[in-house]
Amino acid sequence: MTHLAIASTVIGGVTIAGRLPGVFAPDQFSDFARKFPRSVIWGRVLAAIAALWAAIIMYNAAVDDFAWLKPIVVIGMPIAYWLVIQFADQFLAIRAQAALLLLVAKVVLNAADLSDQPSRLVITVLAYLWVCAAIWMASAPHQVRDVIGFITAKRGRCRISSLVGVVFGVVLVVLGLCVY
Repeated sequence: MTHLAIASTVIGGVTIAGRLPGVFAPDQFSDFARKFPRSVIWGRVLAAIAALWAAIIMYNAAVDDFAWLKPIVVIGMPIAYWLVIQFADQFLAIRAQAALLLLVAKVVLNAADLSDQPSRLVITVLAYLWVCAAIWMASAPHQVRDVIGFITAKRGRCRISSLVGVVFGVVLVVLGLCVY
């Protein structure tokens, strides 16, 4: 399996797993989705994952002339995480999710760069859409909350939007297993 096949399959599987509850239990899914933007627990957990992931990337990027930065990364990232959860806790879950979208987009684009198949553009366009979505989520999290409220306002609307996500996840899994 190529890196692109693995990335597509994993992302498709995660998308399916994240959307299936909305298909089978839309009321519970709607309740969770409406509470998510202001969730302190999810915000801290997702921010910690994003901070750790970013620290690993920066630590491994500091080579040769910038090797002196490694201790600063090791000390600075926990401090930055603490400052964020202390002073920027409004909509932290949405903003942390935006940071994770950017990090996942980096992995997907790196995998797509290693492939020379024309169908890699499907996953490349998806990654760039994630970058745009992450910018929107970080800069206007209240609008994201409003969109979540609109999608989850009615049981049928929640179920249909979740079903669309499941179908998209299945397409990504099929691309990963059969095409890439």
